[in-house]
Amino acid sequence: MTRTRLVKFGMFYMLLGAFFFSLMNSSLKILADSITINENMFFRGITMTIFIVILVYIKRKHSKTNKHHNKKGGWGKLFFRAFIGTCSLYALLYNISTIPLGTSVAFAQSTPIYTAIFAWLFLREKITLMMILSVVIGFIGVLLISNPETSNLAFINIACGILSGVFASLAFISIRALRGYFDDLIIMLSFGLMATFMGFIAVLIFQDGFSPLDLKDWICIVLVGITGTIGQYYITRAYTFAPAGIVAPIDYTRIVFSLLFGIVLGDTIPDIFSVTGMIFITISGILIAMPIILQEIRKFTIKPKG
Repeated sequence: MTRTRLVKFGMFYMLLGAFFFSLMNSSLKILADSITINENMFFRGITMTIFIVILVYIKRKHSKTNKHHNKKGGWGKLFFRAFIGTCSLYALLYNISTIPLGTSVAFAQSTPIYTAIFAWLFLREKITLMMILSVVIGFIGVLLISNPETSNLAFINIACGILSGVFASLAFISIRALRGYFDDLIIMLSFGLMATFMGFIAVLIFQDGFSPLDLKDWICIVLVGITGTIGQYYITRAYTFAPAGIVAPIDYTRIVFSLLFGIVLGDTIPDIFSVTGMIFITISGILIAMPIILQEIRKFTIKPKG
């Protein structure tokens, strides 16, 4: 299979990943009508944990003779990544439950803006003029979405929208510090366990037990686990088939899918300011990845001599 064909497969897989993650968020929004955010967090975490445990078991069963020796320690960093990632999910779930799906996902997709800033602050990574421009454009997009005069969003929704992106970026930054300590599945498992634990504890403290569930609710809970796992699978496959710089920007189609699914579920059509903000956030993410995109495009267009 040629490199160009592999890239096409990677781009298609990323599109599928964005689609299935949008279906997962849609299922979470449907569940919000029947259960609380804490319960939504618990079921999101436990379904993810079950699927990851199965994947860990399968992986270890088929790689007994090829064990990797990881560095010792890193548990504090793993806990921080799981905790801050769960905080990001909490903020996202609140917005999914209370505002249009497309808007809540657009806030979450602003993560690259904050990642670029934190990478410069904490990891001393070089910041370029292109990155500064992309951050400015991204912030303009966030402002357009969160402007109370045009968006009719409550302050708590704006705060949760921004925090969902900030916390997710901190989680991504912390993953870099975990390299060599744990493999990807263990990092994902820690996140699932933390979400399950925090959701369960919140139910015990703030609620009188779990809400009664009907068949529709159980179907949505199963769909959350299935679509989330399929989405993660296709995104992982996308990065396997094609360079990150080429496929990563396609993930912004998640905003479009979420916007359409939200309208089907009864969300109001966003105003021109919100749509423009979503476009700005998408452009910002693409600009941040632009150096890598151009670098990878050159690799596929420049034929080797001889």
